[in-house]
Amino acid sequence: MRLKTIVKIGTIVSVLLFCLAVGYYAFMRLDMTEHNRDVNLFSLVPSSSISVLESDNINSLFQEYATLNYSSELDEFQFSGLFNFLINELTEYTSDMHGLSSQMSRLVVSFHNPGTVRDQVVYFRMGITDDQLLSDMLQEYVPGNFLPKEEVYRGKTILVYPLSHDDFLAVYTEKGFVVLSYQKRLIEEVIDAQLDKTSLNDDVSFVNIQDKKKTKDFLTLYTRTASMPFLNVESDCWSEYNFHMNSDVVYLTGDSFVPEGTKYMDVFRKRMKEFAIINEEGIMLSADKDSTALFMDQAFEANDSGNRTLFNECVANLSNEAFFSFVVDMQKVKDNPSRFQAYLPPFILKNASSFHAFILSVQLLLNEERPSYIWVFTYKH
Repeated sequence: MRLKTIVKIGTIVSVLLFCLAVGYYAFMRLDMTEHNRDVNLFSLVPSSSISVLESDNINSLFQEYATLNYSSELDEFQFSGLFNFLINELTEYTSDMHGLSSQMSRLVVSFHNPGTVRDQVVYFRMGITDDQLLSDMLQEYVPGNFLPKEEVYRGKTILVYPLSHDDFLAVYTEKGFVVLSYQKRLIEEVIDAQLDKTSLNDDVSFVNIQDKKKTKDFLTLYTRTASMPFLNVESDCWSEYNFHMNSDVVYLTGDSFVPEGTKYMDVFRKRMKEFAIINEEGIMLSADKDSTALFMDQAFEANDSGNRTLFNECVANLSNEAFFSFVVDMQKVKDNPSRFQAYLPPFILKNASSFHAFILSVQLLLNEERPSYIWVFTYKH
């Protein structure tokens, strides 16, 4: 065989081998990406969680939040602790790489009793190179040249990183996910939930409250309580709040799931009828559709006559189909939170000072099985 022909064949074989190698590598990356995308983070979250935050794109949400007119007003309203530490540091660490990967940008945060800033667990899906990125970032925070300590719990490895100020970060990772917490015992609870099938993914009430048709770039808060305290019953209840934001308004929509909820609808209606109707400066509350319609007309007429206020606009824009309507200047809540304990959930009352620059409008609907609601925070310029 001529040398020229041999060289030509060798070149073709080399190209074919290169193409096969590239194809195999691409297939392996695709296979790993598909696996990571299929990881259900809720299969790791202990069912003892008191609330859970979920986002499919925390990168995009943080970028959008910075452009909102009211972002500076809500600086103090943060899920402080581990969540802020990880997101802030990871965002800064990856700024040259345009933020977190699409896999790692999907996260879940669970909050646990007794509810301090240390009682949090953060769960990430992991992209192909994210494990090394996270490891490199954490190693930067390890004092000196200390290596993470390895501990084994039920056959699973937990890495404990020493941080500054005599603090520690426990990390549990497997293919497709990573879980982090300041408290090793909470990581152990995660492993228990995973191995014993006692996660939120196995909790009937929680599974029923999840909206399966979420929009892109969503942010959802789940709480183990009714949307309003007067809706609480003895049954295990979960509520869902889907956040929607524009330049001047924050919307929270969702519903509450109560096992055997149908039998509680009459109870809820009776409780609402017991509330006194209120219509005073900065506060409107009504569980009577006729009264709500009257207050809406009065607010519309006041605005139309030249006495326009944002509060009146919020009242005029209500729907008269709701069973319960409530509009309040959040400055009123900040000044006297105990007055509103029957109507507002703890996470709103706790952060009332952060919402003082908003008018809150709440409307509640009761269908055959569960209460649904919309919360609207309108920014007072």
